[in-house]
Amino acid sequence: MSVARDLAEVALAVDFNKLPDDIARHSKHLLIDAFACIVGGFNSPTGRICRGFAHEMQGPAQATILGENTRVPLRGAILANQGMMRFLDYNDTVAISLVAGDVAGGHPSGSLPTAIAVSELVGASGKAFLEALVAGYQVYGCMLEALTISLEARGFHHGSLHPYVGAAIAGRLMGLNAEQIANAMGIAGSLSVGLDILDATGEEYVMTKNIADGVLSEMGLFACQLAAKGFTGPERIIEGIKGFGHTILGNSEGYLPKSLGDRWFISRVEIKNVPAESTTLGHLEATTTLVRNHDLSPDDIDKITIRTNKRAVVHTGDLVKKYPRNKESADHSSYFLTAMAVLHGDITPGIYEESNFTDPRVRSLIDRVELVHGPEFDANLPAAEVRIRTRDGRELYQRIDPKDLKGDPSNPMSDEDLRKKFLLCAKGKLPESQVDKIIDRCLEIEHADQFSSVLPLLTVK
Repeated sequence: MSVARDLAEVALAVDFNKLPDDIARHSKHLLIDAFACIVGGFNSPTGRICRGFAHEMQGPAQATILGENTRVPLRGAILANQGMMRFLDYNDTVAISLVAGDVAGGHPSGSLPTAIAVSELVGASGKAFLEALVAGYQVYGCMLEALTISLEARGFHHGSLHPYVGAAIAGRLMGLNAEQIANAMGIAGSLSVGLDILDATGEEYVMTKNIADGVLSEMGLFACQLAAKGFTGPERIIEGIKGFGHTILGNSEGYLPKSLGDRWFISRVEIKNVPAESTTLGHLEATTTLVRNHDLSPDDIDKITIRTNKRAVVHTGDLVKKYPRNKESADHSSYFLTAMAVLHGDITPGIYEESNFTDPRVRSLIDRVELVHGPEFDANLPAAEVRIRTRDGRELYQRIDPKDLKGDPSNPMSDEDLRKKFLLCAKGKLPESQVDKIIDRCLEIEHADQFSSVLPLLTVK
């Protein structure tokens, strides 16, 4: 047996009828969340380019570009839906504290565009889709929790887990057995890895950030299509010589993902309450709380001091992102995000208008923000504390812990919380009644004979 075979068995073992009620419901919430983010990114530059490119691809029309309700080749649908879903940096997230402030994390939903497309291709039921979703997240968790050093620390993009997740999801939906899925993981894993220049401290971010997870996941589907025909890949892709552990992590023996047993990794996955990099969520909540509670205006503020985890300070506080020039850098800029929190009293999709990047009021506030590393926060992501010194001499203080954040696993969103998020994403694109229909259908999707029956409801008017 190989690690890839073990992961394949993990994926095939998921049975929706045996899932705890909270896990089943969270799986449906994650689907709703992904749909909300896709609608939110529909008219984005990334969304428009990827949708246009998908229509230029040659091949049979097999899967739907969401929002358009038009069908294109599989690869095109996955690309377009991924680009839209990731644009706002609002899709789900998970972060695990390691040592010395290192963080292993990413976005498990990066494989959902693959799951959506393959479900449509094979005519999967709603229950089969949810089983594939949970299976993919479980494989993601097996691999993520086994890390003792982050992929980013080794120079690789966190999405480099998605070829394996994509293979697990696609393989399950296509009816592959464990041997075939293990071969698919070997094919995909040996041919695809992401470089972390897309998410690197000190680098300006670009549109490629928005498509990385989905493109890497789609390689898992490609590999399953080959494996279904008897094509083989290195089953020891994880633990073998010059495989994932040896090459990517620099450790040929220590990286051995294993089953999580009765634990469901999906329960660790957060649904974001604001569209911003995950380790900033604590200090942004603290800032908006102070602004609202004390009715602060930009002119009231002399200085904002943020004390938070190392990842947020280093990753979202580097000089390249201090005065962001594009959306991709702005959602990873603690400076910009804090300025917008003061100006608007909240962080919503609307803050990323290009005019805000050069607004003198925003730049003035940015210059009043200081980021300080608090080592005590490194193991309690994304906890933070904020002190605001006002020009009339007041010192205002607010601390936020994970339990204070709606959407954190310790404080999960309700159906109504998720509805409010969807409505923010759908503003100007879908009427409220249509959002309600989408949510209602998703909450009962396990009863649908065809998962794809929900997709036309996402058509943007």
